Amino acid sequence: MYTSVTSAKLTRVITVLFCVLLLVLMVFGPKLLSLYFGYLAESLTRKVLLAFYLCCPAAWAALISILKLMTNIIHDIIFQPQTVFQMRLLSWCCAYVALICLIFGFFWAPLLVFALGAGFMTLILRVLKSVMARATEIKAENELTI
Repeated sequence: MYTSVTSAKLTRVITVLFCVLLLVLMVFGPKLLSLYFGYLAESLTRKVLLAFYLCCPAAWAALISILKLMTNIIHDIIFQPQTVFQMRLLSWCCAYVALICLIFGFFWAPLLVFALGAGFMTLILRVLKSVMARATEIKAENELTI
């Protein structure tokens, strides 16, 4: 039967797969980009690689944050301050990636699409974080009520 715990476990498995994919891209990224752009656009390849490697710490932080969130959901630790913190961290990771992609989008225009997507994800996560923070406050107030 499909439950929220099953969904969280599936999300955790997919997140681990993304961790492996990110690691592979970090190792083989230069070769893949030189094949994609060709050796004629070496300066563009360096700029896109720089943008990618600048975004990698935020990607790792986001993936680890998602793993922690899913683990919390599996263990019924939902309306807690650490959940709000993980969502806040996710939103800042997206904001950081949006900024990097916006800056490097002046060198390679498709990065502007990534900047727009990451910026939109920042907005969505900030709203969800605010809802979660408020729900956490209400839960804390209700626990104090006799």
